[in-house]
Amino acid sequence: MPKERPPKDIPEHLRPLLEESDEKTRAALEAALDSEGEKLRTGRLGRALQISRFALSSSSRWLSDKAKSAFASDEENEKRKQESAQALALQMVQTFSKMRGAAMKLGQMLSYLGDVLPPEARKTLAVLQRDAPPMPWEQIQDQFFDELGKDPEALFASFERKPLAAASIGQVHRATLHDGTPVAVKIQYPGIEDAMQADLRNGQFLGLFQQMLFFRTDTKAIMQELEERFLDECDYRKEAAYQRRFAEVFATHPWIVVPHVHEAYSTRRILTTTFYQGKGFYEWLATQPSETERDRVTRLFYRFYLGSFYLDGLFNCDPHPGNYLFLEDGRVVFLDYGCTRHFPDDRRKLWIQMCRAVYLDRYEEMEQLAYQIGFFKQGVKFDPSAFRDLMRYLYEPYLIDEPFIFADHSPETTFRKMFTENPNLFKLNMPADSVFLNRIGFGMVSLLAQMDARLNCRQYAAHYFVGNDPDWEDDPITHRTRLDPP
Repeated sequence: MPKERPPKDIPEHLRPLLEESDEKTRAALEAALDSEGEKLRTGRLGRALQISRFALSSSSRWLSDKAKSAFASDEENEKRKQESAQALALQMVQTFSKMRGAAMKLGQMLSYLGDVLPPEARKTLAVLQRDAPPMPWEQIQDQFFDELGKDPEALFASFERKPLAAASIGQVHRATLHDGTPVAVKIQYPGIEDAMQADLRNGQFLGLFQQMLFFRTDTKAIMQELEERFLDECDYRKEAAYQRRFAEVFATHPWIVVPHVHEAYSTRRILTTTFYQGKGFYEWLATQPSETERDRVTRLFYRFYLGSFYLDGLFNCDPHPGNYLFLEDGRVVFLDYGCTRHFPDDRRKLWIQMCRAVYLDRYEEMEQLAYQIGFFKQGVKFDPSAFRDLMRYLYEPYLIDEPFIFADHSPETTFRKMFTENPNLFKLNMPADSVFLNRIGFGMVSLLAQMDARLNCRQYAAHYFVGNDPDWEDDPITHRTRLDPP
């Protein structure tokens, strides 16, 4: 039986998620959360050994369970599957939280992609979203001084050396400016860029990444895109620029908040933004929001992620549940702009044309756009009927003029149709910019499924395709090129 109250060492924003975890899992998570982060290994060999040990032990566990399942009942198989997945998740927390970098990002993705792991295992991995063991101040103080030239006490009216969050690239400390403004100061882990590069050039890590997320596709373009986006996250100047751009877009939005960047306290490895106090995603869900409130938040998420792409050519690629704060007045704060992509207007229009072609079932146009976008190289013969069927499955929310139930669009089914049942798989080129379009698609669907969300996506697509937001008549962005209605 679960305890009446979760352990004190489980952060408040995770308690609603982990309150029913078994004693073994909770004890292991408490131990991980109570520990201090180790000094980061940045060498390629050392990190490769960590990945090798993880891959070997996790693979052995899965192979052993697969063999045992041949001689066990369905009930026993299901129990063993759950136990093995939970053990794998705990091992990921223990290994990836020490490694940080790209390895930890893999764990974060698996924590919110439905059906890749069972629900209990995904709950365990949620610790990686913002609650990795923090590094002691002594390990990062030189980083702070090198970037800003002074100790934090000389720059801020107050500064808490104990971080309030720790994730894959850096950890966040609360502070106050001399004018009284509360701020969050994100400090990059020393050596994280070298660690990230070591992971992304490690064949075994790439194999693990491919196995868990991309299956048998050609990974060259995919990994180039991953490397570019992940290494961009190590330059907080780029993140600050993207965050300022999103802030401009949503400056007058009544419900979406993008924290202000304080440039005087921000550098390549330090990012200071206005601090907000609010409920985390799981805390908000635990309040059992009404259907009306869930519908409103669904529209906000849809506008922030997909609307930003269709209308503004901006794409925040990191929809994991640790990146939101729900304020008392109903507004939602969107955090973390490190993994962001800007789509040139011509490329954005090509993707919109494909969406519209699927939306209107224009068979020949879909085939032509498959080459133009880069799904197939020119001259490669593919099965256009199978491609049409796949695209109509992927864009299923646009094909029905009624509220779409996101929980019905299983990522597991999507992976299967894209990779294991796709007759065109070995001819597929997989355009690099589709990597994060897929990531946002999978991530947002999983997020909205947890909310039991539903939305008439067809109606929103019709508005987005011609360049307007049906929920925000006062949208001040007027520079975008509008398209003809479908």
